Amino acid sequence: TCYHTPRLTPKRRPLMSLQPVPLLSFDFLPSRPVEIEVSPAPLTSDAGLVPIRHRDEQLRLTAQFAAALHDPRDPTLTQQSLLSMVRQRIYGILADYEDQNDHDTLRSDPVFKLIADRLPEDSDLASQPTLSRFENAVSIPDLWRLRDVLVDLFIQSFDTPPHHLTLDIDAFDDPAHGQQQLIMFHGYYEQYQYLPIVITCADNDLVLLVGLRHGTCHASLGADNDLRHLMGRLRAVWPDVHVHVRGDSGLGVPLMYDVCRELRLSSTFGIGRDSRLRALSDALLAEAVAEYERTG
Repeated sequence: TCYHTPRLTPKRRPLMSLQPVPLLSFDFLPSRPVEIEVSPAPLTSDAGLVPIRHRDEQLRLTAQFAAALHDPRDPTLTQQSLLSMVRQRIYGILADYEDQNDHDTLRSDPVFKLIADRLPEDSDLASQPTLSRFENAVSIPDLWRLRDVLVDLFIQSFDTPPHHLTLDIDAFDDPAHGQQQLIMFHGYYEQYQYLPIVITCADNDLVLLVGLRHGTCHASLGADNDLRHLMGRLRAVWPDVHVHVRGDSGLGVPLMYDVCRELRLSSTFGIGRDSRLRALSDALLAEAVAEYERTG
């Protein structure tokens, strides 16, 4: 049994005022059921991860993630499985523990043990140095397989083949600090950063692809090859699906127009404004603003 500790001081809400709530029960741990109840005992503040772990058992997200990784270690000499370390890091990030250093404490937390299929009295999870070695051991072939895991999960989310999909491509800033590899200073964002790319589906909000890129790359860098890979996977199972691609002006470049024609995709891309375009569009924009103010 694990308990959630309310983050309220006695002055704001006396402990005796805690309201009784129904027990929540989960069955992802084979050895025994897991129940959650409110308690004043300071045992853990991350019990909210348990229902996410329950859903993960149904989707098999972390299981498929770990299965895509090659483990070169001697199994007779290892104490931490790839699956348990994958769950430590993914669930840690979900709970806003971004740094590996946090796991020097979290490795003994009862909830983190539960989500890694251990009982609270079992041995601790992986330490920060072990997690660091684990992450640095991931190879390029591992990354290709991980890329396909996201596509596999996307395909599995449909009970029947879709007739139409809308894919959104976007680059976003990821601020970084220290001397991390490939961070660079970006003048527009005024920070040291990476500039990852992500492709999502507007029909169900799932992520199909995410890629880490250096901090000053063009927004469209690699997006053409990403689309080629995705369409190869999707049309292998849904040959008749129509796909519409959307992107902002950073993606509105000839390279993207060409790949959409090549792959027979319809598309909508933004166009960066300049003085000529502004002169041609101001009247239409004023008409649109007036219509919005009139009708909402």
